[in-house]
Amino acid sequence: MISQRVPPHATCRPPSPLHKRPFFAHTQAAVNLAQLEFCRTLGGEALLATDLPADPLAAVQTLRRECDAQQVAAILELREVRQRAARSGRVPPAWAGRLLATKTMLAQASSIRVARYVGGQLAAAAAAAGGDVLDLCCGMGMDAIGVALTAAAGMAVRGYDISAEAVFCAAHNAEVAGVGGRCDFFLGDATAVELDGRIVHVDPDRRADGRRHLSIAGYSPGEEFLRELPQRAAAGAIKLSPAVDRRALAHWPAVRLEYISEDGACKQLVAWWGAAGPNAARQATIVWGDWQAPQTFSLAGGIAAPAAVGEVGQYILEPDPAIIAAGAVDDLAASLGAGGRRVWRLSATLDWLTADQPADSPAIRNFRILREVPGRKRDVATALRELGAGTVEIKPRGVRLDTDTLQRELSGRGERPLVVLWCRLGASQRAFIAERADGSDRAG
Repeated sequence: MISQRVPPHATCRPPSPLHKRPFFAHTQAAVNLAQLEFCRTLGGEALLATDLPADPLAAVQTLRRECDAQQVAAILELREVRQRAARSGRVPPAWAGRLLATKTMLAQASSIRVARYVGGQLAAAAAAAGGDVLDLCCGMGMDAIGVALTAAAGMAVRGYDISAEAVFCAAHNAEVAGVGGRCDFFLGDATAVELDGRIVHVDPDRRADGRRHLSIAGYSPGEEFLRELPQRAAAGAIKLSPAVDRRALAHWPAVRLEYISEDGACKQLVAWWGAAGPNAARQATIVWGDWQAPQTFSLAGGIAAPAAVGEVGQYILEPDPAIIAAGAVDDLAASLGAGGRRVWRLSATLDWLTADQPADSPAIRNFRILREVPGRKRDVATALRELGAGTVEIKPRGVRLDTDTLQRELSGRGERPLVVLWCRLGASQRAFIAERADGSDRAG
């Protein structure tokens, strides 16, 4: 294994003649190490900061006066990556304009808030064991950065990736984040790293063949290596897609599952083992707030008895996606009802709860019911018109609807934003016209 070194700045190579193929043919190929190295040169950074014409062809022609076609493709992709990172909020604004990554790397990377949350637990386990943290399949380095930001003085993070491009980007991004001195990145096969007694984080590649895989069978490293990790390493975490069927993990030894959501979406399923992570066998966690001190809400799932079922109250309470993914809807109902508030289900098969008061919890979105009508388009349209609807949002449960089309067709000329909670109750469809009723600081 060799440590990846960031090359010194260099000048642009002389321009080559315009390529005869359309520019967009270049953008389909993955950006390679030489292209990334060019982006790190003084000339490359200058081009990344250049104001380009809005017209794509004119932008290419402007760049081709300074560098060759492959360098043009890299500059344009990195500009897009930095713009996406800034818009998404995955990284602090001060980092976004200096980030180094491909679009594929960014798509699989953790946000800094989630990386810091997970990294803090790994760092705590490593501190208790008196060791460092290994980050296998480190990608662009966000998870390693999350550990380093929360680690005690003197603790190191060692990242490994089979991609030289990923190692190069991770080393650069750790410097951007101010933790370059705590991180070392190495080019190497994660399956060949010595793991006995170590604290490990692994983010397997879910796009190794160019397609996004939801099943563990398509991951790299493969399922056999991942399943054996808890028996080899002392403690750690495996980052999985939240779409993975929990039943596929039932035969994995001694792992605890945590579903993590951010900005109203379930982003990760983490399989923990050893001294790292939560103690619950299954847990939902919501992360939000400032990236330097993110707030969290966690709830163990699969413990409470099934909630009572009844008619709709004055409010519908929509659990956070992590709560739903973790199978913790009944646990949430029990938690919300612990103070004497009555919370129940609309149906045993729907993940909505209902109550006569809103719930002040980051795990809930509250909707105040204005009207209940049959789940037929004409009835819904009439109710919305009478309520002075402006923008309309459709939230279906247990029914298949073309929500995009319905939202366009049902939105009115009024100023009142409304939500239609459209579901199947028994043999019939019902629609609850509602308005959002969240007033507290909350996730998403």
